[in-house]
Amino acid sequence: MQSDVGRALKKLRTERGLTQKELAARVSGGLDYTYIGKIERGEQLPSLKILIALGDALAVPVGSFFPPAAAATSSLRPASSGKEEELQKELRLLDPADLPLLVEIVRVLNRQRKAARKMGHSLPAEELPLAAEDGPSYE
Repeated sequence: MQSDVGRALKKLRTERGLTQKELAARVSGGLDYTYIGKIERGEQLPSLKILIALGDALAVPVGSFFPPAAAATSSLRPASSGKEEELQKELRLLDPADLPLLVEIVRVLNRQRKAARKMGHSLPAEELPLAAEDGPSYE
């Protein structure tokens, strides 16, 4: 992943005709140009905060530093049901800006299932509310 981010950063920077120093100067809050070089060489994986700042400086969304969403779904287990295939289809269409929300939703669902298992019972899928339905508080 580090090299994917680095290659994407270098490509975006060079497409705009910027040197590493020029890009570093454009980053809000400042950034050392040698750090940009490390990212581009795959030696350093920047934090999300740095990626956002680099995206702003290059006028691109953060998702531009990552492979397309379709490639991200390839790491999912193979679809064995219609619902998993439906999920994979929707993930391919997902806007990269929505990934943080999706990750949080998955975390909430996993915490809910874990809590149910601790109490000695499972939580069938049909007991989980759909997004548009009222449901239990996940706090």
